[in-house]
Amino acid sequence: MTVGGVNVEAEQVWRGLAWMYRKYSDDARLLALEAEAKAARRGLWADANPMPPWDWRHGAKAAARSEPIPAKSELAGRCGTKRTYRKMTNCEEARFYLTQCGIKSPDGNKDGTPCKELCR
Repeated sequence: MTVGGVNVEAEQVWRGLAWMYRKYSDDARLLALEAEAKAARRGLWADANPMPPWDWRHGAKAAARSEPIPAKSELAGRCGTKRTYRKMTNCEEARFYLTQCGIKSPDGNKDGTPCKELCR
């Protein structure tokens, strides 16, 4: 949607005011804008452990999340090297691929938490 010549969706993601909802979009431009907002710690990304709206809506499931989402780690820059949770070695890695790279396989039940096999 454009208002006054501004793409509202892109502007919100760039400012860190909205999450890129990968379930319904794989727009590379929006992914890049979200990565830029995360790196700059703008908006919701200034929080050490921002809660995705889909977790917030599920209430109890969000409270069950035991580990914070890694903002930066030794995994940074490694998106695309693994595609399935079976190739991932621990919960931090699965959470990184799910939240930072948009790899959906670690979240088989779509509750916003990586697979229970890795994140016990």
